[in-house]
Amino acid sequence: MAALAAGGLATGLLLAGCSLPDGIDGELTDGWAAMAAPVGFVPDVGTCHLNEYQESSTLAEYAPVSCDEPHVTEIVHVGEFTDDAADRATPPETGSGEWRGAFGTCEEGATDYLGAEFRYARLWLGVVVPSTEAWEGGARWFRCDVVEFEERIEFDRTRSGSLTGALADDSAGLRLGCFDVVLTDDDESINRMDPVGCDEEHHAEFVGVWEAPADGGYLDGDSQSSADEVHAGCREVVAEYVDLPVDDDLAFRTGTIADWMDETDWDNGDNGYRCYLWLNGEEIDGSLKDAGTDGMPVR
Repeated sequence: MAALAAGGLATGLLLAGCSLPDGIDGELTDGWAAMAAPVGFVPDVGTCHLNEYQESSTLAEYAPVSCDEPHVTEIVHVGEFTDDAADRATPPETGSGEWRGAFGTCEEGATDYLGAEFRYARLWLGVVVPSTEAWEGGARWFRCDVVEFEERIEFDRTRSGSLTGALADDSAGLRLGCFDVVLTDDDESINRMDPVGCDEEHHAEFVGVWEAPADGGYLDGDSQSSADEVHAGCREVVAEYVDLPVDDDLAFRTGTIADWMDETDWDNGDNGYRCYLWLNGEEIDGSLKDAGTDGMPVR
């Protein structure tokens, strides 16, 4: 024990006897720059994921893979909740005004990323928010996930290749075009729509999107009035695509097919209906884009 005490004393004397080099004042922190505030996790735009779409996500579930490899979702935009939305105690809920606002931002971001509106292709767009735990920890991001679907109805299709600019030149072969329409046995509804080249005989052609009034109610297609409103809107989209006058003869020139989103998507901010021209089963040879009244006469 005496040896230890002596050693401690010797060390103390050594330290006391040291002098500081020139230019050193002995204050360890007064010359350091202030440290930046900590930054929380934010998802990266352009990353692809094997996970199926889900409305909220944790850091543990964030596992990007190369977009060249098979994946299900791709992040096409990342935004941030601000103002009252950011002051919430919990993340925004589906169907809320904050969620619809995020979806609107996602639509714009997706168009920039893809090169055209997502509805012009076999794609679906959804908002993802942080988990409750991440929100409590300060996360205020929302991300915009795009999913490819098979033909018109099946979600979560695995795909390979990035969607960056993919709709600008349809390099991914996803844009909607012309279709061979197969009706049910009673000819009362559509059984399926098989995509074909527009230079082949077909029954329907995608013409664009009709945006329903955002402040109106959900147009579910079950009621005749809802169906009539959507088809009237789609006829105007046909008119613009084909270069037709919007007049009393328009309904006698073309029929329409419309894709209905479900009510959940409507509540979340999606009020765009995909529209197709349809000549009541008549076969069409070649695209009718800009065909005018000669290409689509009164029937």
